[in-house]
Amino acid sequence: MSVICPKCGSRNLRYAHLRGKAERLWSLAGIRPLRCRACYCRFIERTWRLSELIFARCPRCWRMDLSRWSRTDYRVSFFGGLLLGLGANPYRCEYCRVNFVSFRKRKERYNPQRRREQRKRDRSAGSPQHELAGQPGPGENGS
Repeated sequence: MSVICPKCGSRNLRYAHLRGKAERLWSLAGIRPLRCRACYCRFIERTWRLSELIFARCPRCWRMDLSRWSRTDYRVSFFGGLLLGLGANPYRCEYCRVNFVSFRKRKERYNPQRRREQRKRDRSAGSPQHELAGQPGPGENGS
């Protein structure tokens, strides 16, 4: 299960700044404040699930539907090459285009059809910035 915004349903999230000592303590247990990059909603959600700790996830967007990359196609850092030599798996998040190395197995394969459906949903939802400013959103005609 991936974390989604409760207001708009987007999966484009980032860690929000911690406010106070209580949030710092909860963050040690994996309960973090998040901010949606689409609607700027701030909410607190558990980002670590015990059932999902055995699977690899993107270090940037936490998605678990990953593809693989070839060592011949991309430049590998020394540490990444060392991990690959020890048996780690090369994974790529197609959503945020991050290549990373992990010893964990992937939960599910990346499916391009799912991404097309998500883009359609995002376009139909519209961008709140453009709606507030009275400007056409991305992909909309200005006339």
